[in-house]
Amino acid sequence: MQAVQDFVRRYGGIMTAYIFLGCGIWMVGMIVLPQLLMLEKSLTYSDPAASARAAQIQANTDRLFVEITRAERAVGRLQTRIEALEAGEPDPEVQRGGATLLNPFAAGPRQPAEAATPETLRAEIVDLEAQIEGNRLVIAENDRNLEQARLAAAPRYGLANYRELVENDLNRSIFFKTIWASVLVTLICLVVCYPIAFYLAKAAPGEQAALLMLALIVPYWINEILRTFAWLMLLSDGGVINELLLVLGVIGEPIRWRQGNGAVIIGMTYAYILFMIFPIYNTIDTLDKNQIEAARDLGAPWWRIHLRVVIPHAKPGIAVGCIMTFMLAAGSYAVPLILGGTTSKWFTEVIYDAFNEGNDWGLGSAYAFTLLTTCIVFILVMMRLFKVSLQDIAK
Repeated sequence: MQAVQDFVRRYGGIMTAYIFLGCGIWMVGMIVLPQLLMLEKSLTYSDPAASARAAQIQANTDRLFVEITRAERAVGRLQTRIEALEAGEPDPEVQRGGATLLNPFAAGPRQPAEAATPETLRAEIVDLEAQIEGNRLVIAENDRNLEQARLAAAPRYGLANYRELVENDLNRSIFFKTIWASVLVTLICLVVCYPIAFYLAKAAPGEQAALLMLALIVPYWINEILRTFAWLMLLSDGGVINELLLVLGVIGEPIRWRQGNGAVIIGMTYAYILFMIFPIYNTIDTLDKNQIEAARDLGAPWWRIHLRVVIPHAKPGIAVGCIMTFMLAAGSYAVPLILGGTTSKWFTEVIYDAFNEGNDWGLGSAYAFTLLTTCIVFILVMMRLFKVSLQDIAK
């Protein structure tokens, strides 16, 4: 409460109300409600077999209605013929059928083998009416079965969608592969970015640091899709990397980077490397350089200086970098879709297929919520591992 009073005293009542209202709308509309809706969808399950049976019954009923309509039209034509024959007029069915503007390919007037009589036509009407009545009985039975199938296919709450992930060997293996590969991308980014961030913050001269920072940022002015396609050209069988290695004699035949997960991991490491560099750079930049000099003067080797002085100070930045890189890698769709081969499907692609191709929003929501929960668990693990709080991460 004291914090709110200080906020009002500093910014005024109107500005405070505006800020709190905006934050509340953003929190509820962009975070709470979408997650609650996704959770509700993930717990909603429909029996696919019952849904398929209901669709089949409905299609059969529609076909029977078409047959009834055709039979009723045939009965009407037969009655017209009967009236014409009883009035001593020619059979309309024999008169019809010659080549006309509407039917120029007709062979000519039809000449039945036996001349139709009112009695034979009435017999046909009886058969057609029996067929119509039989179809109506089947439709009535279909209506009862359709009601039961729809009740069985009605959405209900349960954990069936989550059980599907556990029981589906393929999707389960893709999920664990995605998590493992995202952790690997995070570790690679950490190993690559930490020395770069330290050099930019404490070792590089001002002008050189600015140039290096510009060199890191400029490539990211290009859209992520275009950068990914650039890596596709670099890592293809006849790409620049393979051609260079062949010329140098390092390899004897092109490396199939896209055969496994190598191309995806390389592309993600490049795509999200800045999200690791900047948080680490920001925290190391706040470290007093005199602490490093004091440790060096006391004879500490370089690895002990980093282990005992720099890394403990940079823990919030390392935690933020790992969290952001992991979440972006685990939730990436474009990079694995473009750089991945047939054997390197990402879990986000499975989620996309469930939503768009399978039109199964319950299953897609369950998969998406599982991935979200895994990312939250990763955040908590990073906070516990680096012993930082949310306040430290926010700083």
